[in-house]
Amino acid sequence: MTSRHPPEVEQVELPADIFERVSTMCLALPEVTVRVDLSLVPTRSTAHSFDIRRRSFCMLVAWAGPTGRPVTVLTLRADPDEREVLLAIGHPFSTSDAGHDRIEVRVTDDTDWEEIRELITESYRRLAPKKLTARLDEQPGP
Repeated sequence: MTSRHPPEVEQVELPADIFERVSTMCLALPEVTVRVDLSLVPTRSTAHSFDIRRRSFCMLVAWAGPTGRPVTVLTLRADPDEREVLLAIGHPFSTSDAGHDRIEVRVTDDTDWEEIRELITESYRRLAPKKLTARLDEQPGP
């Protein structure tokens, strides 16, 4: 008798170094929490959503790429004008199915991490209450 169970598919892994960098940037912002989607989806990694008051301003996930290497994507909120500018640039920026105010950034070996920090901070500012963004403005710069 043969088993009719589907073959096991290995889940995509989120690169640890990228998770660490993004997590450090997000958790440095006031009152950020992390929500983890542990769904077992063979075509993507565990999704990590960085939230301010239960609303996501940043999500990090890796998808199965055509070459077998994971494709890591950061989904952020963006001002409409900024979003249009970034989309006009093209790679590594693309539209997101998550909403009209969001943009996806493909994270690669060539990622400009200072730009990622700015995009994360601006995405946070779009959702955070004024009291929390004021705390950001009080923090000393890097």
